[in-house]
Amino acid sequence: MFLAITCVLALLVSCHPAERTVTPIDNPSLPARGFFMGLLPMPDSGQSFDSAYRQAARYSEFVPVWGKPSAFYELAADLQGSWGTFFVHDYTRGNGMFPIVHLSFMGEGMTLSTPPGMTGATLSAPAWRIAYLHAALDVVRTAKTRYLSLGNEVNRWYEKHGVADTNPNGFQNFISLYEEVYDSVKQLSPETKVFCTFAREIVDENREADLGVLSRFNPDKLDLLVFTSYPFAVQGTNRPDSMPDDYYSRALTIMPGKPFGLIEIGWTDLNFFGGEQGQADFLTQAAGRLTRDQGVNLSLLGWAWLHDLDTNDHVGLIHNDGAEKAAYQVWKTLSGR
Repeated sequence: MFLAITCVLALLVSCHPAERTVTPIDNPSLPARGFFMGLLPMPDSGQSFDSAYRQAARYSEFVPVWGKPSAFYELAADLQGSWGTFFVHDYTRGNGMFPIVHLSFMGEGMTLSTPPGMTGATLSAPAWRIAYLHAALDVVRTAKTRYLSLGNEVNRWYEKHGVADTNPNGFQNFISLYEEVYDSVKQLSPETKVFCTFAREIVDENREADLGVLSRFNPDKLDLLVFTSYPFAVQGTNRPDSMPDDYYSRALTIMPGKPFGLIEIGWTDLNFFGGEQGQADFLTQAAGRLTRDQGVNLSLLGWAWLHDLDTNDHVGLIHNDGAEKAAYQVWKTLSGR
């Protein structure tokens, strides 16, 4: 089955009229700190998006992009339309930051995101795979992004659906698709850094994720090893100091020397988890004790979002009313600006 699917995809790519390679618009210079910083510039309760993005740009280089959010088959069109003009061209690049584009294959409730009118969609179905491949290439042509994530927290699918050969939605089908899309994107845009993003924790189960999934990937087709991480969600972890030194670096025993990214991390400022100081300590340690002090080649450090989403949220670096937290002071210091 894999051979047949691969041949169909290869035939379609080879039949596409010859086109010039795409060069990413973004060419960011690596800051003296040695890694890029970024977050989602969510505004405070009285702030515009324009203002929030300008505020984020003072101490950040990148912004994660999921679209409106958009399904994978809608993303290229949304990037090309008014949404992309405002949020990617004007707010992100216009403020000197670069986008990291996510193209997720997962829909609500860990189901497969599927174009309208398509029936029988599974990770192994040739029509669905071709749709995803074409969507990825269209996104690269449209956004000319330097960083492309082919799936966010993809190992959540692995932990739910497994890798049984009899399961058409088994994770092995995503891995084969990922490698095919990786090759096609590299052919179109050799300078685009391609990866998929893994979850370090299974948050809704209050536990660490199974890092064994990494051994199923070809490390030569992951330009970076990238995680999201909310470790306070793990049962028994209510202070950053309780996290072992190798909490992140043990992933590199499977992919030694791989450039590493924490693209979306967060810690709550609730008192049970150490309050604002606990949040600030986690950020300090995520950039030091837990990564670079372990010899990790840290390339990306991204916090979840700039401001709390509302008065019930506690993960932003700044309160929803605009009051800065201790973690924001750490963020500014790490930035070095």
